[in-house]
Amino acid sequence: MSLVDQFKTIFAGRKAEVPMSEQDSRLSLGMPDATVDPSAPDTVGHGSGNSGLMGLGANTVGAGVAAEPLRTDLINLPLFGQKTFGDHQRRLTIFLIVSLLVLAGLVVYALNQANTTAQQLSATGQSLMQSQRLAKSVSQAMTGNQASFAEVTESSSVLAKAVQGLKSGDDDLKISSLGIEFSTDIDKIMPMIVKAETSAKVVLGQQKVLTQVNTALRQINRQSSDLLEIAESISSLKLQQNAGAAEISAAGQLVMLTQRIGKSSNEFLTTEGVGAEAVFLLGKDLNSFKEIATGLQQGSAELRLTAARDPQVKEQLEALIKMYEQTRVQAGAILGNLQGLASAREAQNTIISDSEPLRKALEETQAKLASRGALSPMVLLLLALATAGAVFFAWSLTQLQVQDGRNRQSIAEAQRLAAEQQEQEAKRVNDANQAAILRLMNELQTVAEGDLTQEATVTEDITGAIADSVNY
Repeated sequence: MSLVDQFKTIFAGRKAEVPMSEQDSRLSLGMPDATVDPSAPDTVGHGSGNSGLMGLGANTVGAGVAAEPLRTDLINLPLFGQKTFGDHQRRLTIFLIVSLLVLAGLVVYALNQANTTAQQLSATGQSLMQSQRLAKSVSQAMTGNQASFAEVTESSSVLAKAVQGLKSGDDDLKISSLGIEFSTDIDKIMPMIVKAETSAKVVLGQQKVLTQVNTALRQINRQSSDLLEIAESISSLKLQQNAGAAEISAAGQLVMLTQRIGKSSNEFLTTEGVGAEAVFLLGKDLNSFKEIATGLQQGSAELRLTAARDPQVKEQLEALIKMYEQTRVQAGAILGNLQGLASAREAQNTIISDSEPLRKALEETQAKLASRGALSPMVLLLLALATAGAVFFAWSLTQLQVQDGRNRQSIAEAQRLAAEQQEQEAKRVNDANQAAILRLMNELQTVAEGDLTQEATVTEDITGAIADSVNY
């Protein structure tokens, strides 16, 4: 009888005594377990009869040690404490987005403020330049320079509009009001701007008069040299003819008056306004010139002059009087517009006298505006805080990723070590099972040879139940 048949006989005799649950829990030696690969090779080397026991030992390898679930460590971050990676990541992402949005808003606000301040500085500089340009161009306009009137118009208009924009704002010029902080400065500047604009309008209103006066002055200057030449010719003829002392003196006075008329006309306008002395001298010289020239031509008892008889002298006197009439017409353009010239000169003096105080006031405003800066301390503080917050949250996210990577690496290492331990434990269990099986088979060898007095060793190993059954 083979060993397998003997086991069948033994188990058949005890079948009625073994409960169903216990019977199912024991292994059949005749039939291989379903979990055992029948084709698995015999690792013991004791023949086909031992394959069932060896398979039984092999099936218990994976059941020795149960792997414990690995716990994810909490990540500790400054100001956020210990939390899981997901919690930290959600919070830091939200904080980073909020800080970036705040930073972007502050940057946009700062750029707008910088642009506003730049426009205000530009308007202040423009006003400063136009105030000085107006003083220069109005002086040139007083001489009748046509191009200067266009400069006066442009300068006064730009100056008034720029300063008004600084006071109340101007959408067309993209200028914002300076606000209450500069109200004192603007209140000091505005009266001078109003006066300058009014004075400029007065000068522009006298453009025709000033142009005529300028033309008349040029004509008088040219004619004075011609009058001088003719008067000198008359004086020479009188000397050659041995005329009387009164006639020679009168001819000399004509020579002198030609120069004084030109000089008086050039000095007609002074820096203080219309010169009363120049007006008086010009009118007196013109009357004296005509009286002497007429006396030399027709004779004058009052001047003790006799009428000219020499044809050459008479011809020169006629030419002199004719040219004098032309000069008198030109001088009349000056003398006939005294009121307009006086108002224009007064307006010019107002602009020039206010130009220096206006320049200083605008420079003070410009310096104050530049020193204030484009951003207030509060905005700068908020920018710094928003920037620091964005940097901190970005750094925290980076640290979170680094620590999470380290934790993952630690977990992977722990899993590797646990797997190695499980492998070693499984190997130990398999080795113990193989040893127990070999021991049982060696003890049953004697039984197989017919010695039924041999008892198998009962242990707590996998073969303990089989040994107990065999002994029974």
